[in-house]
Amino acid sequence: MVANQCEILVKGVDLTGTEQTTPVILQMYDDDFPAHFLQDLASGEQPQVSHASTVNAPPALMLDRLALRVNSGLGRVMQRSTATVTPQPQLYQPVQRYVNVAMVHLNCDTLGTPPVDPKRILSAGMVLRRIYRTTDSEGNSTDQFHMLSAWVKDSTGRFSWKLLSADAEDLDPDPTKRPQLYSGQPDIDQKLAAVALSSAFTESTTPAFAAPPATSAALHSTVVYGVIPSASSEVSDVLPPTPPKFDRKGFISSLPSILRSKKYSSNLSFPSGGAIDYRWMSDDFLASEYPPAKSTSVPPTYTPSDSFTFFHDFATALRMLSSVVNAFDPKSTQGAAILNILNRANVYYSGAPTPLGTFYQNAYNALLSTKTLPLTPASTSFTMPDSWESLGDKDEKDLVQAMIDAITPIARNQVAPLGRFQDSSRYYKLRMFFRLKPESGTCPTLVWSHYSIPFGIAPWHASGQRPHAPIQLPDPTSQFLAGAKPNCSFQVPGSLMGAMQGTTMSGLMSGSGGGPSLGLGWLCSFNIPLITICAFFVLSIFLSLLNIVFFWLPFIKICIPFPAVQDE
Repeated sequence: MVANQCEILVKGVDLTGTEQTTPVILQMYDDDFPAHFLQDLASGEQPQVSHASTVNAPPALMLDRLALRVNSGLGRVMQRSTATVTPQPQLYQPVQRYVNVAMVHLNCDTLGTPPVDPKRILSAGMVLRRIYRTTDSEGNSTDQFHMLSAWVKDSTGRFSWKLLSADAEDLDPDPTKRPQLYSGQPDIDQKLAAVALSSAFTESTTPAFAAPPATSAALHSTVVYGVIPSASSEVSDVLPPTPPKFDRKGFISSLPSILRSKKYSSNLSFPSGGAIDYRWMSDDFLASEYPPAKSTSVPPTYTPSDSFTFFHDFATALRMLSSVVNAFDPKSTQGAAILNILNRANVYYSGAPTPLGTFYQNAYNALLSTKTLPLTPASTSFTMPDSWESLGDKDEKDLVQAMIDAITPIARNQVAPLGRFQDSSRYYKLRMFFRLKPESGTCPTLVWSHYSIPFGIAPWHASGQRPHAPIQLPDPTSQFLAGAKPNCSFQVPGSLMGAMQGTTMSGLMSGSGGGPSLGLGWLCSFNIPLITICAFFVLSIFLSLLNIVFFWLPFIKICIPFPAVQDE
């Protein structure tokens, strides 16, 4: 037993017993944990059997030395870290077949720094806190490494990232274990606790474990370890406190020229009678109607015609007004404001003016509205005007602001729900905590470790060092085909089935619809291995076609001969 009321030292320690101020972060193969990891931990100087490597070996950083002391039954940080690391290490996710482990050991800050008795550890865990990020008026983001947010759950069960104050960083993650207000009257104390808990946040924690007693005794050290969460199914549906900021110049540059203050050529080629239909919304159709000019150079270059450019801008503007800013939603006040600004200009039919906003509304109703374009497109047409007024400079400025005002609440809603680790550009620090049985008194002692160095979490699509097991495709021999049975079914509505059965390749190319609704629902069954082979064929074809543009085939497809395994 150690001396009474000793102060606790928490330091990182690796598998070789090397200490450091911050918790040690180990990265290893997922099948190394826990058996190989515990074997290495107990073997001391023996060769490692696991593939564990230290992610944060003591680096050449300017880290303020941080003293952890325990006074009056509560661990408190005397000085906060101001670590800044570039670049930050990246931890792989379980999908990359790695596991990450944090490890520390606990000692008593007395002569000889004896280990803390493992029996005193009532519970242990770790928290993962995210580096707070600020954004200036220009949309530039800066990570504030001295400010941290905690992943918390409120009393209604909703998750979110919450910025912590300096004092809140040292509170117990579980609000029920924090010191409560005390009046001396049981009824009042109960009500005070209920009020405090109703508005308290519970921080998400990951359990940590003390090494087995035999291992601790052999090492003469109380080692505690825990798996670092690098993936989570928890999401936050809480809207951000401030709406996202838009790059105004970038937004203006993304607008089609038809929505900006610009004059248009009158030498445009319109179809007979000026009537168009939904096909004019497709660039492929426009290219066939208004072929580009081909140069005589080798290789030749192609210049789009003025008519193609105009209709392309018109289709882009109509889709942007419809789907991006909801200008045609009768319930949208922002949409009404956009149409009112557009109505400052006119289009003309035989000299008669039509407000520009009304013109776009009519075009949407005829060309894009789902009321006129069901699964089988209706044969609606729309007449283009004879002449077109351009927006003025003030009109463009007002229109851009109105569109940003319309997009801002939409963009704000799009960021929720957001997964806990969904943003792969963010950085985190972990911190371990320990609830220790007091050597005297009744209140457990809460002890915190130092923060780890900042680290990132690799996105799920990052290429790790460990390949996945290959998926075996069957050999489609006659014997296999004879025994193949449909083992996957889709319930298909009659209208969709009619459209599919009545569609031909030539019909798809010309834009015509499929057949009539069959009136009955259908159950379509497929054999998964065979449709996988079909998908593999289609994938290979498209990879080869797109390789002409992207030249990516050597990086995403590698086929090597694989010898057949012979029976012994």
